[in-house]
Amino acid sequence: MAVEITEPDPLQNELPKQYTVLGKIRAGGMGAIYKVENRFTKQLFAIKVMRPEGAHDEQLRKRFIVEAKAASLLKHPNICQTIDFGVSENHTLFLVMQFLEGISLEQKVNRDGPLPASEAISIFQQVSAALSHAHEQNVIHRDLKPDNIMLSRNHADGGTIVHIVDFGIAKVLTAPGATPSGDGLTRNGALLGTPIYMSPEQALTEVVDCRSDIYSLGCVMYFALTGKPPFAAPTVMDILYQHVHKPPPEIDASYKVAPAMKSIIMKALEKKPADRYQTMQHLATDLKKLTKGVAIEHRLLARDRKKIRQNLMLVITFILGFAAMSIASLAVQNLKTILPKTPPKSALKKSDHRATAKHGNQETILKH
Repeated sequence: MAVEITEPDPLQNELPKQYTVLGKIRAGGMGAIYKVENRFTKQLFAIKVMRPEGAHDEQLRKRFIVEAKAASLLKHPNICQTIDFGVSENHTLFLVMQFLEGISLEQKVNRDGPLPASEAISIFQQVSAALSHAHEQNVIHRDLKPDNIMLSRNHADGGTIVHIVDFGIAKVLTAPGATPSGDGLTRNGALLGTPIYMSPEQALTEVVDCRSDIYSLGCVMYFALTGKPPFAAPTVMDILYQHVHKPPPEIDASYKVAPAMKSIIMKALEKKPADRYQTMQHLATDLKKLTKGVAIEHRLLARDRKKIRQNLMLVITFILGFAAMSIASLAVQNLKTILPKTPPKSALKKSDHRATAKHGNQETILKH
C-alpha cells in the first residue's frame, strides 16, 4: 500500500520521465520504492531508486546491480517480477518492478494473529515453490522473512496469492550445483540478513547455500502459526547465539498445529544444513502431502538422535561394567582353585601344640 506524498521528495527527480509518482511505498537504507503510473500505458508499477549518495558507494552500487540481475533471472508467478533496470540522467540506479496490492505476511499476522492451518499451508506452498524456482536458477534469497512475503487477494477464487520480494542481498551462483564463493560484496565477518530469521551459518558468517533459505522458511512458518519467531532476545548477539546453539521451542498445543506440520518445521530448523531438507522441493513435497492427507515419512531430528546415542551409551556402559565385574569374579574363583589351600590359623596352632607335646613326652621317656 503506497503512502501519498505530501511534500517534495528529492528521489522523485531521479525517476524516468515516463512515470508519474503516485506515492511512496517504503524507504530503506539503500533508497526508496515508489508507486508510479506509466504516463502512456496507464499501468501501475513499483520503482526502487537508489539514494544519490549511494551512487558513490561502489559496494551499494554492486549490490543494487546484483539484485537486478537476480530478479531478472526469475520468472515465477510467486516472485515479484522485474520489468526494467537502468540509470537515470544523474547516474542513479533504478529498478522497475511489478506493483503488488496487498499486505505483507508480517502485517497480516500482527493484525490477525496466528494463521489457520489451511491458509498457512497454502502460503507456505507458494513460498516454497517460488524459492525452489530461484534455487534452480542458482539464486539464494538470503533474507527471507515475513516482511518480504507479500499477500494479495485472488479475485478469481478468493484465495491468497503470494509474492516474494526484495532480492537485495541475494546470492547468484556461477553454475548449477556450484558452491557459493566470494562475490566481492560480502566482506569477511559481514553479517547479511535479518537476525530473527537468519540461519546458523549466516550467523557464523559462513558460506551459505539453498539450505540457508530452508532454515529461514522454517522460522517464517513457525512465526505464521504461532505469532512469534522461534528465537527472540533483547540483543542481536543473543538471538544469533540461540540460532547456533539452542533448539527451537516446541510449538504449544494451544496453537493446534498438526504433528506432521510441526515435524516439517522442526526439520527445516535443524542447526546443521546436512540435517535439514536438502532441497526446497523436498520440503514442498511434504507440504503437498499434508493437503492430501498422505502420511509424511517420520524423520528423527538431530536432538532425538543425540538422546538415543546418549541412552545407548548408558546401556553399553552398564553392560560393559557388568561384564567387567563378572569377569573379575570368575578370575578370583579360578585363582582359588589353582593356588594350594593354606590351613587356617587355628589348625596350625593345634598342629604345633601336638608336635610340642609329643616331643615333650619323648624327653620324659629318655630321662627315665
